[in-house]
Amino acid sequence: MLIQTTEHSGFSMSKVVAFALCGILLFIGYLFYPLNILCWDVFGYYLYLPLTLIYHDLGLKDHAIIDGIIQKYNNTGSFYQAFESPTGDWVMRYPIGLSILYSPFFFIGHLAAKIGGYPADGFSAPYQFVIWTGSMLFAFAGVFFLRKVLLKFFEDKMAALLLVALVLGTNYTLHTSVHGQGAMPHDYLFTLYAIILWLTIRWHESYKIKHAILLAITCGLAALSRPSEAVALIIPLMWGVYNKETLLHKIKLLKEKISQLIVFAIALTAMGFIQFTYWKIYTGKFIFDSYYNPGEGLDLFPPHTINSLFSFRNGWFIYTPVMVLAMIGFYFLYKKDRSLFTPIFAYFIINLLIVTSWTVWWNGPSFGQRYLIASYPAMAIPMGYCFMNLSKGFYKYILVLIAAICVSLNLFQSWQMANGILPTPRMTKDAYFASFGATEIPEGLEKMLHIDALAPEASDIDPKEYERTKEYTEGFEDHPNSILDSALSKTHLFKMDSVSVYSPSLEKRYDKLTTEDHVKLKVSAQIYNTADKVENPGSLVVTFEHNGKAYGYKATDIEAHPLEPNTWTTVSLNYLTPVVRNGRDKLKVYYWHRGKKPLYIDDLKVEVWEHN
Repeated sequence: MLIQTTEHSGFSMSKVVAFALCGILLFIGYLFYPLNILCWDVFGYYLYLPLTLIYHDLGLKDHAIIDGIIQKYNNTGSFYQAFESPTGDWVMRYPIGLSILYSPFFFIGHLAAKIGGYPADGFSAPYQFVIWTGSMLFAFAGVFFLRKVLLKFFEDKMAALLLVALVLGTNYTLHTSVHGQGAMPHDYLFTLYAIILWLTIRWHESYKIKHAILLAITCGLAALSRPSEAVALIIPLMWGVYNKETLLHKIKLLKEKISQLIVFAIALTAMGFIQFTYWKIYTGKFIFDSYYNPGEGLDLFPPHTINSLFSFRNGWFIYTPVMVLAMIGFYFLYKKDRSLFTPIFAYFIINLLIVTSWTVWWNGPSFGQRYLIASYPAMAIPMGYCFMNLSKGFYKYILVLIAAICVSLNLFQSWQMANGILPTPRMTKDAYFASFGATEIPEGLEKMLHIDALAPEASDIDPKEYERTKEYTEGFEDHPNSILDSALSKTHLFKMDSVSVYSPSLEKRYDKLTTEDHVKLKVSAQIYNTADKVENPGSLVVTFEHNGKAYGYKATDIEAHPLEPNTWTTVSLNYLTPVVRNGRDKLKVYYWHRGKKPLYIDDLKVEVWEHN
């Protein structure tokens, strides 16, 4: 049942708490003020603005622009934030939504740079300061809009308690003030969802067209910030619907307000058209998968939901246990108000299945399931129903104790995460309990963690830690194009020249290599080069394939090996398997001949080394 609360001019605990929470976020953000907020993923979300408004080269025809920026400001280790499209232009990997939200702060920073004598290049100190400040202000807006939503359902004290639980008891604190300093999508989406809920309520109260237009714009911005957030439309469309009668009533209402529905659709389409137009100009297609990566993607059948919720690697309930109370609250919400239960539960379940279907379900460098932060404003409602129904008699003391423990644990573990003591998402069960309550990095922690695939030494093989379990060889004995040449001291060879560029590959499915989450491979081949290696170059290549598309590519050039002409030499490399999307994905090992003169190859070999 909707509780129509009205704020009085007197003391409001929820308002005091909201201001206090904003102060805490600001204080933590200041303590962790970034050396360069416009870096890594944020760099990619932001690039639309300077490339369009300062350099006038959004397609990056002059790649020296981006090279100069990275060299000067060290924004990223590699330019993964964009890639070359079929048209020859460079396309941003990330959608345009955050740049739209950054834009007011960008213009302030641009003006400040010119007035203050800083480089007006989009990345100097004024730009960085205003993006950080703007992101903080956007977070504050989210706290206050969430408060307005909560006061529609709960009394002032309950709203205050929920604000504390949602802000300080979840990974929202760390991701807003430390990780990404609030400039990542999660912070902005939290605020956008609070606004979506508020506008949904206001439209169903007043049926004013301004609320419909603002709702369409806000939903559009959410989807432009992260395309999967199109699920936000479930909330307004299903609001108040829980059975056939209410569904028919909603359909009748929308028919009566058909003009507003049309305006809503036009505004929403206009928002989407911004992204579609960009893709059309720079790729030639209105719909383009700019985030395409064969090594990552949605694995809907089955999703990784169980791991995403319960794994020590980065499980939501492990690192944000206060959200268990929200899940319990769904039971009470169903019992008390199905008109609220249906839209919120439907949104949550569909969103959960989508975000936990991503291959890298542990979310990369993060604390807990950062992709679920956007859902917290909606989850505040079932959490509130949990608090209301369990805060009676003796149970209220238990509830307060549980909430206090969850908030304290979250703040402490956020501090651990920020200081490298709790390095999610590499955590294991053993590492978690070794780190639990620690104020310093526990001795031997590194050996308990999941392997760091980005570490330079990750593919080195230590026989003390890894054991060779399998070996596969392609000797070309059965290949129809192999040759016999005893003069080269080999009986079966594969000859390569300017026409035969790629050797036959040695292929094995991952699930045939191992049942572990990773293995290390020692890959080698016998090479007989008829010319100098510089004049007749080539590479030994290792890669995985998903649906015919390569990922996890690594190669070693023969130029880097002591290879003499007209002599058999072993060329080898060590390889750490990537996060494999599917056990059926294939390992492929082959030689790529880049020279013009003949070269012979024999005995492609793969040794499999599994962790002891």
